[in-house]
Amino acid sequence: MRIALLDKLTGEWAKPWIIIWFTAGVAALFTTFWRTTEHAGLDWFYFGVSIIGLLCVAALSFRRNIAGNGFGMAATAGESYVQWTAGSVGLMLTPIYNFFTHLYGLYYWSKNTDGDGNMIPKSANKWIWLVTIAFIVVGLLFFNTINAKMAELGILPTTDDKFYWLNVAAFVVAITAQTTMILRYSLNWWLWLLSNFIWLFVNLMSENYIFAIQTLIYQVNAVIGLYEWYRSESQHKV
Repeated sequence: MRIALLDKLTGEWAKPWIIIWFTAGVAALFTTFWRTTEHAGLDWFYFGVSIIGLLCVAALSFRRNIAGNGFGMAATAGESYVQWTAGSVGLMLTPIYNFFTHLYGLYYWSKNTDGDGNMIPKSANKWIWLVTIAFIVVGLLFFNTINAKMAELGILPTTDDKFYWLNVAAFVVAITAQTTMILRYSLNWWLWLLSNFIWLFVNLMSENYIFAIQTLIYQVNAVIGLYEWYRSESQHKV
């Protein structure tokens, strides 16, 4: 199904849209940063990482390889530390996996591009699913240990079981979404829509308001990414 407005936003209006979305996102993040933090060094780090994250997801939604995966590695490296300090185990483990998949994506996407240098969404090799499943299993095996260590260090924001299981769900869904994205499956954006919803609640429960706002901004971009990837996929079907 074609939607005229989304055709414009992913076509001739793409650049103005990215500028508007990014500017509005930065404004929302800065307002949240300024109103909810003490502007300490770590708070500035949170804000800086969140901005890099915006650059990453915008580039990924429009299938830009070097920008999307390059910013992705920078963002995930910072996000892992951010979520450790916030006490969110699932949100801390996910970026570690994502960092290496972005590294792989730099190579893999470059081998599957159109005439404009944009990645072509389609089905791909299945071997990385084994890596994903292995990482999920290993991550879940160490989940309790890491969670207990965070509790011992006084990092956990709450010992509520809901927070624990939301972290588990956030980890599993985001890992799956990341894998399908790197493998160029358009359905990855449906998973990111679900993942962002779960991450929103985890960030709110840990009072990580900067990244809670970031997930809302990501959600808007996920809708655009979903449409852009499916449109490109239909154009390149063989």
